[in-house]
Amino acid sequence: MNLYSVIRNKIFVLCLVFQLCQSAVFGQTDSTSVSNVPGVLQKMADLADWGVDLLTFEKENYTFFMLPLLGYEDRTQLEIGVMPVWRFYLGEKKDGDGYFRPSSIAPSLIYSTSGMYEFDFTSDFYTKNNWYIRNKWLYQWMPDKFYRIGNSSDKTSFSDIEVNKLEFKGKVLKGVSNELFVGINYDAGVYDIKNIEAEFLDENVIGTEGGNIVGLGPMVTYDSRNSVVFPDKGDFISLEYLYYPKSLGDYSFSSITFDARKFFKVGPNEKVLATQFYIKSVDGNVPFYRLPVLGGKRLFRGIGHPYKYMDKNSLYLQAAYRSHLWWRLGYELFTGAGNVYNKWDSSVIENLHLMGGVGLRVRVLEDEKLSFRFDYGISTNGNSGFFFTLGEAF
Repeated sequence: MNLYSVIRNKIFVLCLVFQLCQSAVFGQTDSTSVSNVPGVLQKMADLADWGVDLLTFEKENYTFFMLPLLGYEDRTQLEIGVMPVWRFYLGEKKDGDGYFRPSSIAPSLIYSTSGMYEFDFTSDFYTKNNWYIRNKWLYQWMPDKFYRIGNSSDKTSFSDIEVNKLEFKGKVLKGVSNELFVGINYDAGVYDIKNIEAEFLDENVIGTEGGNIVGLGPMVTYDSRNSVVFPDKGDFISLEYLYYPKSLGDYSFSSITFDARKFFKVGPNEKVLATQFYIKSVDGNVPFYRLPVLGGKRLFRGIGHPYKYMDKNSLYLQAAYRSHLWWRLGYELFTGAGNVYNKWDSSVIENLHLMGGVGLRVRVLEDEKLSFRFDYGISTNGNSGFFFTLGEAF
């Protein structure tokens, strides 16, 4: 079967799923009513509700819940783990304050069938005097793949590698207003690369031997979203700069990232149109494992492996249509275009990647509108990605 036939068949399947979703939504007079569903389905829904309630502990000032983690992506294969989450408010929540955010502490422990081990500790603190402090500390050991750098290089062969890494990332921002924040962000990491099995990953590729990095820089964020988990209106715009001096690490380089998102409520029943424009550029002596990429469970879901396409610049635009179906179920249709490139020239639009896909949502916290998501995307050049993970892509 040639590439054209594969893409044609996948597009047919996506269209079929889209039609089923539309029929499920518009074929009911009240899609949120549980009285319109068969008794067996309702009993299954009640059982699932009971299971979620069993793992959730709600008090006046905080909520604690234990999430069993189950995920899948091409890179890691099947993932299983656990994530205890403590959500609370620092200060008194004001009625009608759309910006007020819940703080959270969320460690997680994950193992995958590919052999990955991961421990993550993420915390977000929104204080009553408009400080936002985020930390994400990660230890991960993973058997991984290295594809040649660039957009047009041969992607049929790769190097098998083992990556052992310890990362510390975060930001400290002060609110100038309820929406505008300024401050600093930091990024530090220790990387060990082993068991390289390919001729084209050699000393000519920066970062082959691992190394240490330390970066610090300014950051500004505008955030008028009405939710950090499932926004249906508002904007999010972030501009950050990081400088990694050779005096603090093994490499000297800099990076700049611009991320702009806009959300529109387009109808009842939680119908939302979400859009995102993202661009990242690096300059200097950059190790390959810190190059901008295109792909993965958040950045471009039509490409399964986030390190298949990497270069000194990445750019993409994506849009998603989200809607509730019934009970805790919802769906998403998404599309986008993007590329990686070395310089700002005609290569930006050469071999542009186009992608589309469909996803199913299963809500685990109804008040927070937090969901597990199943996403399947395809893109040009014969790429595809399937992801099962927690939280929306953007």
